[in-house]
Amino acid sequence: MKRINFNLLIAVAIIFISVSCASQRTGILDVKFTNQLTQTDLDKIKKDLKTQNIDLNYDLLEFDDNGKLKRINASIDYNDGQVASFKSRELRSSDKPGFYRDFSNGLKLR
Repeated sequence: MKRINFNLLIAVAIIFISVSCASQRTGILDVKFTNQLTQTDLDKIKKDLKTQNIDLNYDLLEFDDNGKLKRINASIDYNDGQVASFKSRELRSSDKPGFYRDFSNGLKLR
């Protein structure tokens, strides 16, 4: 269990958002997807973002025989007029596609 939590902390998404509604968001959102994530991890990321009024949709998910993420296409709607999406190749250990947004400076894709 500790290893799963550690991998989730290191490899997944580090989300720093202090918000009560979309128009008052501050801080940084940094979500990274790696080939160490499982469906459970992805569901948690989506659920956590939803609590911040951010909609994350997985348009394509492929997993390897061990249940680890192999390929992902995703889109995000910040519900403030900003949306973004990406499509990945087959993920390598060095790949970390995702979403980064500094709410004081706008939107960036990784």
